[in-house]
Parts: sequence; structure tokens; C-alpha cells
Amino acid sequence: MATIFNEQRVLGVRIVADGTTMYNGLPVIGLYDAGAVLFGNNLRTLSVSVISTADAMYNDQPVRGAVVISDGRKLYNGMLVLPATGLDPFSMFTVDIDYVAGTAKGGTQPYGNNTNDGRLFRDPSNVVACFLPDAAGVYQSLGAAGIRRTTKGAYNYPSATVRNLWGGDLTNAAWVKTNMTAAKDQPGIDGAANAASSLLATAANATALQTIVLASSTQLYQVCIKRLIGTGPILMTIDGTNFTDITAQITGGANYAIAFMTLAAVTNPVIGFKIATSGDKIAVDCNMTFAPPVATQLVPREDLVRTAGATILNSQSRPSADIADAAPNTLINIARGPFAFYHECTSLRPTGGFLITGATGIFISVDATQAGAVKFNANAGQSITVAGKWKSDGVGINRVAGFFTADGRIKVACNGALGNLDTDATVEAALDHFDQSTNGAGTNSLYSWTRRFCMGANLEFSDAQLLAMAA
Repeated sequence: MATIFNEQRVLGVRIVADGTTMYNGLPVIGLYDAGAVLFGNNLRTLSVSVISTADAMYNDQPVRGAVVISDGRKLYNGMLVLPATGLDPFSMFTVDIDYVAGTAKGGTQPYGNNTNDGRLFRDPSNVVACFLPDAAGVYQSLGAAGIRRTTKGAYNYPSATVRNLWGGDLTNAAWVKTNMTAAKDQPGIDGAANAASSLLATAANATALQTIVLASSTQLYQVCIKRLIGTGPILMTIDGTNFTDITAQITGGANYAIAFMTLAAVTNPVIGFKIATSGDKIAVDCNMTFAPPVATQLVPREDLVRTAGATILNSQSRPSADIADAAPNTLINIARGPFAFYHECTSLRPTGGFLITGATGIFISVDATQAGAVKFNANAGQSITVAGKWKSDGVGINRVAGFFTADGRIKVACNGALGNLDTDATVEAALDHFDQSTNGAGTNSLYSWTRRFCMGANLEFSDAQLLAMAA
């Protein structure tokens, strides 16, 4: 049966009777199946072979590779897996909500309603319709339920009651005009025809004013405004006596811009406008006067309402994950154990805002004492970055990532800075809910546009991976 060439046994491959693969008269040095065990050169193969349902072997030794253990973590050679440097850390998250793109991985995230249907976040706070800008600056009309979201992201500003009436209709008698002609003939901030008003000065220093009966308090007065005719000064007031030149704030050209002013301890505010030059003309919409919900945050809001004959509580948008909501409760169940996260946003609050507000032990916040430092708390465990990393100009994008593990290690990174590694983090196993970018009262609001949020259970990242996300 041997193959002979030039009076020599052929140096080639042949199959012998017992099925062994031969090459040059020796068992082939390669892989073949012998009763579910892989062999090469008549030795147990130097490759991975599963020899039972629980054990993996390599060269007759426990496999030096990644295996999943009972609590969901991964081991490598008896150590917790540190993922490969080249692996995209975002791919490891089981939940990835992109508010800008309007997409979600790991669950559903509908908008425009607050149906209890198992979605990732619900919004129990938004109860009023509003106008909100998209990424191009075009205001969209949003309904009275669900997360307030456009292509700019998910918006958060605490609730506040708008006290003035007829925010877009300055022809109403609530507005007292002196040498001023009002007409409800302008498109609103949302583009609706004749929803806003024009004001034409028929003499110098013409005024249009509205008085609000209100106890002494700090008030913020803002308005959507654009110039129609002229170049003279335009002024606003919040007390009817002192006028502030807002000409430099009217920057929208043919589009509306938001101008605003604040005043402390004002009783019975008198809001409105003065046009210095006769013949000049402006358009205004969404006049809004309210007490700043957080005393240190004297900034206008971008979620706008147009009052008519009654005040409006302009409610905040509060993405919330709650164990009482319909299954599968994806996010709250992740947050009840060791987890990793990523949060991306712009913000107008330099200190005191929260990226995540838990019940008693899980918090991610911008530290109130170390300005611009970001910290991650898991009960006693805390990781905090150096001060000055948080961006609060409303333009710069904040990128924050962190994790804590079952054995107590916790670490956070923000905008290119790593926090310390702490070792006594613990879970909040009875956590019933957490809020994103705020809390129920709004005192923890980031005054932000949240762009992206990711979360995953039992994840751990290397320093390089944390910095890659939080660059």
C-alpha cells in the first residue's frame, strides 16, 4: 500500500487504515478530531479544547484566556479582565442613548409622551408644552409630556412659574403703551404666523410696560427679540424705573435672540421696553418673568412658553429610571450593582450640578467646594478629579466616564483628567430610582443639554480607556 518513488517511500500525505493522518511517515503535525479531543502529533493539541461544561484547557493547563464567572465578570488567568487597549470602550456598554441622533441601544427611548412601556428613561416632571431649539437653532414645538429633546440633545432647566401674561401679544391691555404702537403681526419664535408682536416708537423714549403683582423676590426677565427698523438703543426694565440697554444682546439679525436681565428684591415687577429713537421698530415674543430656581444661576432658559391670560408653570424635563416603572427596568437594575457610565453634555452651571442623582449613595456631580472638579460617589467610595475641568460656558462639551467594581474600586475621568482610585465603593442594592442631569426638586440641575449617556453593569476600564472616552 506504500507509495514508492525512485525506490524511496513517498514523502507525501497518505491516510493509514486507522484513520490517522500521516505526512512523511509520521502522524501529521496538525489538528484532527479524535473522539471530541483535539490532537496534533499524537499529543493533546496546543490549542483551546473544552473538556467539560465548566473548564477550558490549553496544553493540559487551565486556559489562559477570558472566561465568564457567575456574577457576570470576566477572568483572565485568575484575574479580572482588563479589556484590550485597542477595544472601543463604547462598544462595551449595554445601554447607549444618543440624544442628538435620537437613537438608543439596549432598550427603547421614545419622545413626545411619557407612556409607562418599559423605556429606558421616563420623564415624570414635564407637564407643559414648550418651544425648544434644535441643533440648527430652529425652535421646535414640543408636547406636554416626555423628555424635552431635539437634535441639540435633551434639555434641562428647573421648573419655574412665568408670572407675566400675554407673552406674545403686546396689543393686550395688560401692556400699557406710551408713544408706542403694538401690532400682533409677527411670526412667533416657532414660525407660527401672527403669534408675536411688533412695537413701533412714535416718539423718542417710547415704552410698553406690564405690572405684575408679586412679593419681593429676585426675578429674571427674558424675551425673544429682533430689530425690524432702525439702529437706536433698545432698553428693558424689570422695575419700571431703571432701564438697561440690551442693544448688544439683539444679535439674531432676521432671527430672534434671547435678551435678559435680573434684579434682586423687586416688589411688584414692572417689565417691558423702551425704544429710544422715534421710528425704530422691534418684534418680541415669549416674554417670560420668573424667579431663578437656583439663586446662583442667573441665566435665561431655552425652553420657552408663550403665556396668554394666565401664568404658566414651565416644568423641567427630568429623565428618570424608576424601579416602579414597567419592566424590564434596564437602567435602574444596572445602577443597583457595580456599573460603568459615560455622560456627555454642555452646561451653564459651574458647581453643584449632578450628572446622576441617586437616592442615598449613588451620585455623580460637579463638586460644590472644588470648582470644576467632578466626583463619583458609590456610598463611602469616592473618586474626584482636580478642580477646573468642568466646562460651564454652555458651549464646551463635557465628557465624563467612570466605573466602580464589586471589590470596591471606583474611578472617574472628566475632560482629560483622571480622578483618584478609591477602594471602598459599595452598591446601593435597594436603589429605587435615579435622575439624569437633575433631581425632582431641580436643585441639582446641570442647566444642560445632555448629548449622550451610556451605562453597563460590571464593567471596568483601564486609565487609557477612561481618557479615550473623557478626552
